[in-house]
Amino acid sequence: MKKIVLIRHGKAAMAGKDHERELDEDGIIQAKSLKNKLIELGLANARIYSSPFKRAIQTIKPFAENNKSVIISEKKELEEIHMPKDEKLTKHQIIEKMWEDESFKVSDGISHKDHFNKINHFLNKIFEEFKSEDQDLVIISHGVLIGIILKFFFKMSFGFNDWKTMTMPDIYLLNFDEKNNFIDFKRDNNNIERIFQI
Repeated sequence: MKKIVLIRHGKAAMAGKDHERELDEDGIIQAKSLKNKLIELGLANARIYSSPFKRAIQTIKPFAENNKSVIISEKKELEEIHMPKDEKLTKHQIIEKMWEDESFKVSDGISHKDHFNKINHFLNKIFEEFKSEDQDLVIISHGVLIGIILKFFFKMSFGFNDWKTMTMPDIYLLNFDEKNNFIDFKRDNNNIERIFQI
């Protein structure tokens, strides 16, 4: 059985430019705990793709360092979706409207549908690699983008209420048989130290 594992990054400091924000004290502990969980899941031979944002790299780094043959491939396609501020709506209101309407966006932002269309070629490429190789796939990214991948690429039910329950970090497991047929899906954030929910 092969696995695709989607991971939301750990808890990060709020200060600084978004792509430079680092894990805070809780996030560092979470990343070490996540390493142990991924080892228990048998992912030592996994191919890893990560958002280039610092908090995402830091979240998966302890796991990668545990096995020197594992390389983290940073991919711009796994950055969080661009959601600018709006004078009339809070960030959560914007996110809720975006989940309700896949074409909704504010100012110079991008909708869920358009963002998925932008990264779909990349997702197809790494999924084809996964199917052709005897290797698990780990993707470390951000909350909204993980939801978009689950909803649009894997055709699963995912909406605003699912996003609201996401934790930092969070883990979504998709299992496939030896012929790459989908078996089952589950969310599993058990046994992560200092897990954090907004």
